[in-house]
Amino acid sequence: MSAGAAAGASVAAGASDESHMRRALEAARRAALAGEPPIGACLVRGGEVLATASNCVISTLDITAHAEIALIREACRRARTLDLGGCELYSTVEPCPMCLAACHYARIERIVYGASLADLHALTGGELFPGIGLPGGPVRTGGCLREESRALLAAWAGRSAR
Repeated sequence: MSAGAAAGASVAAGASDESHMRRALEAARRAALAGEPPIGACLVRGGEVLATASNCVISTLDITAHAEIALIREACRRARTLDLGGCELYSTVEPCPMCLAACHYARIERIVYGASLADLHALTGGELFPGIGLPGGPVRTGGCLREESRALLAAWAGRSAR
């Protein structure tokens, strides 16, 4: 592959990442409107969106109902499998250790996130687990539409503080 073709592939992947992250951001905005933490996720395989979800910990009274967990549950039900190999997960916030472990066990190959756990911690004082990772787990790419993801969190944290 020529250098120009490689650069073109990188741009296409970046545009695709942003497109899928925008779907996650839509889910996060819906969560915020419902009074939930504004975190959304989108699961993609081969360019096809398999599912989108958002945090629903408050409405379900389920502390494990993070966007990523809800997404994995839905995708597994729809596909009638526990193996989500070949999938990419887009989340507006870096997955916490629980969600990261679920991604690992579901065999999700790549995670793209917007705001980091450190960003969330700076706004809320919670969810900071620096340096936690699983050997052989999914490749994580951070910073995709970070400012939009952080803006949602900042609006939510400001509203929660009142």
